[in-house]
Amino acid sequence: MSENSPALQVRMLGDFSIAYHGQTLPMKKSLATKAMTVLQMLLYRGEQGMAREALIDALFCDESNVDPLNNLKVTVSNLRRILAKAGLPPEMTVRAKNKRYYFTAPEPVWLDVAAFDQWNAKAAAATDEEEKLAYLLQANKLYAGDFLPHLEGEDWATVVAADYRQRYFECVKQLAVLLQQREQWEELFNIATRAAALHHLEEWQCLRIDCLMKLGKYQEAKEVYDQTVRELEAEFGAKPSDALTQRFHQLSRAGHVSYETVHELTGQLQEGEPARGAYYCSYPSFIDVYRTYSRMMERTGQSGYLLLYWLTDPHGQLLANSRKATLAASKLKTAISGSLRRGDVFTQFGRDRFLVILAGTNRENCELVDKRIMDKYKQDPVWGVSFRHTLQAMTSSDPDLSSNCIWQPVTPPPEM
Repeated sequence: MSENSPALQVRMLGDFSIAYHGQTLPMKKSLATKAMTVLQMLLYRGEQGMAREALIDALFCDESNVDPLNNLKVTVSNLRRILAKAGLPPEMTVRAKNKRYYFTAPEPVWLDVAAFDQWNAKAAAATDEEEKLAYLLQANKLYAGDFLPHLEGEDWATVVAADYRQRYFECVKQLAVLLQQREQWEELFNIATRAAALHHLEEWQCLRIDCLMKLGKYQEAKEVYDQTVRELEAEFGAKPSDALTQRFHQLSRAGHVSYETVHELTGQLQEGEPARGAYYCSYPSFIDVYRTYSRMMERTGQSGYLLLYWLTDPHGQLLANSRKATLAASKLKTAISGSLRRGDVFTQFGRDRFLVILAGTNRENCELVDKRIMDKYKQDPVWGVSFRHTLQAMTSSDPDLSSNCIWQPVTPPPEM
């Protein structure tokens, strides 16, 4: 830390930490206490401090205490001991004046949220684009994640976190405009990648794809697209947005320009490492495969079937437990992959559904495949999770198996 740096530095974006003369204070064990909540509120409010009644409402509104004022005094007393034990000098503490509480220090305290505000304010007032860019880059660097994420259940912290998150998004958008004008694609890609890591939004993934396409890195852009689609399906059960689908079409149109011969293109199209089991692809790619297979079957006269698996609760209803759904989906995916031929194709559609294409086979063989999948899953099922399984010919609209066909565990798992 330089000689001109503030002695006390506080970070609230992405985590909470206090450093005194460059040394981080040991406060993690006290983080969940009411005393530390008081400290974080007072540090955030700065010179304004907080009224005694506001602190009482924030700390004890859900408790039936006969003497909340005394409880506040005890909490503040505990906080003073924590600060002293952590190594702060006596003048850096919490004081009360005129029914308000303040964190006091003999010199200014550096606060990352205050610095973030200042850089954004300078960017808004700047008339020179170079200065504006420099200020926005400083603000972007300071934002390390949500405001006090461990307090996400507290109303006041949730509101503040949403405000800073939105201001960070606006900062990234302004940087995108300025860096696109300068064609600084590498720097913009790094900023978008960091934003996508902090907040999983399609908007930042689209920006990453745009940068990679501008840099001519089409294969990397396709990998970003595929990963984004998988995350959307696994985490949110959502389909790609129009904006993301548009990038897919842009990649489809533009990706070939980097290859001059059919041999080079074929090498790019083939799988790098031949994998065992069925071919897994994203849902948009699965749609293309299904339509291609359907046309081939019209020409060759071969048969093909579509197999649907849908995770449910034991009554065949929507599975509400997201943790169980994620675990069961992973196990079912493994069972499907290990039960099919290399020429078969499957995908995960949403959080709880899988679709399988069984090409060039008959109904009896499909039922055998279905049984293999169920047997594999039964070896290590998730208790409390059932699934529907439906078989349908690709050239027919009538299902061959009843949609009421539900498998579920018959006995609970053994006691651990």
